[in-house]
Amino acid sequence: MPRNRTSQYNATIWTTIMVKQLIKVAEDPTVGRYVAANVDLAAWQVALVERPLIRGPSQVTRPVCLGCLKSITADSAVRCERCGWPMCPDSNCSDDEWHKAECDWTVTRRKQKIEIKDFTNPHPSYQSITVIRCLYQKHNNPEVWAKLTKLESHCASRRGGSKYETDRIWIADHLQRFFKLDPTEWPVDEILRVCGIVQVNGHEVPLTDPPYVAIYDAGSMLEHSCVPNCSKSFTRDGHLLIRTAAAAVESGGHLSISYTDVLWGTAQRLAHLADTKFFVCKCPRCSDPTELGTYFSGVKCATEDCMGYSLPNVHPSTNDPFDVEWMCNFCFTVADPNRIELSLAHVGRDMAAMNRRDPKHCHMFLDHYVSAGDLHPNHYYFTEVRLNLAQLYGQLEGQPLDTLSPEQLSHKRELCLKVLKVADALFPAECRIRGALMFELHAVMAEDARRSQHDTNAVMEALLRSKSYLEQAENLLKYEPKELPEGQMAAQCKQNAIDLDLLLKKLHESIGSAPM
Repeated sequence: MPRNRTSQYNATIWTTIMVKQLIKVAEDPTVGRYVAANVDLAAWQVALVERPLIRGPSQVTRPVCLGCLKSITADSAVRCERCGWPMCPDSNCSDDEWHKAECDWTVTRRKQKIEIKDFTNPHPSYQSITVIRCLYQKHNNPEVWAKLTKLESHCASRRGGSKYETDRIWIADHLQRFFKLDPTEWPVDEILRVCGIVQVNGHEVPLTDPPYVAIYDAGSMLEHSCVPNCSKSFTRDGHLLIRTAAAAVESGGHLSISYTDVLWGTAQRLAHLADTKFFVCKCPRCSDPTELGTYFSGVKCATEDCMGYSLPNVHPSTNDPFDVEWMCNFCFTVADPNRIELSLAHVGRDMAAMNRRDPKHCHMFLDHYVSAGDLHPNHYYFTEVRLNLAQLYGQLEGQPLDTLSPEQLSHKRELCLKVLKVADALFPAECRIRGALMFELHAVMAEDARRSQHDTNAVMEALLRSKSYLEQAENLLKYEPKELPEGQMAAQCKQNAIDLDLLLKKLHESIGSAPM
């Protein structure tokens, strides 16, 4: 989004103050640079708000406006008068600070305007934009360049891999040819190092469709944990926002976020982290086969009459993300990994084929596979479907909450509580998931109150529980931007709180006793 110099300066100063007062960047021989609390941080406290060093489109993307990074079409796009790159109709986007890099290189180095014709498929010309924006800082903003080049690139680990070679051909070689770069000034190894910096440190920012990528300074030094003590979100203008989770962090304590999807099982998380971040995770969750007592990855043991589950055991000294031994927690039999893979693939195929917008299909999937007993009842497949179904009930067009049967309303409540129990153990810092579930429970209790209108005590109890859930939802979601569904939910929380307080006041006046 367009920013004048004053707003940029103020944002940078605000970020610097937040960093200096609340957090500090330290270094350790084992973990390298990390972020720690500089003071005691309370639960749910904002610890960092940081403007990106660089932002740009994802490497694989259809054409987007290179100012606001929102999707454009052949009909809506207008060409930048200087460089020809397609932009959205907003005249400010051609003058956007982030667009200056590729615009300048196109004008001064290529000396020929860009012409994009295909707007429906991922376009190869966009693969290198974010890398260009990093390289551009070398001569135009040395301070940002210095911060970027201090970030980890993992070039040694990447070298020889398919992604590294693809980047060599489609980014490094392409940039040298397309923009006529002098290889002595812009060597291939330096370009590939920047590719690694983008891959390892880039955050997907879901504020646009499609999402874009941003790189932050202090934000890149937050440690990873599959059970982090901080949550990550973004402000409306793309600043990274880090806040502590439900537990306070003492001064000197390391701050962590999750680099992967907390709804994945251990084997999936390990593979993803090794492929994209080049390390084998040994956090408390990955090191515990039961995943903190949830059995989130559990597959029924194949031994006859055994009541246990095969669980992923990661050897503490391994550096191989695929060195996972599946052992039964009851009879200690080591399972054939191929059998585990086949069991998961069978359920996974059915889940992929299921219509996720149809509550009946989701219900049938859960009924069939949970009762089959091949996976633990808390398995990540079931948790994902429960989360989806809990939010479907009462939100589909033509099927509002007040049309649900008593059984459906009860099932919605049950689903929310089951997912929340797992969430409290495995991802207590996931504000968006937990906040959305609290909001759904608030709605369930409000509907319970409406249906109990002839029982004043039941109405009061239901409304007070509804208010409690609503307050928790508002606290969890209050920093989410309105561009996200959770941000819109946060705005709804505020309005619902006003309505609920008025209703409680009227009820109090009618019965003559104040609610607790």
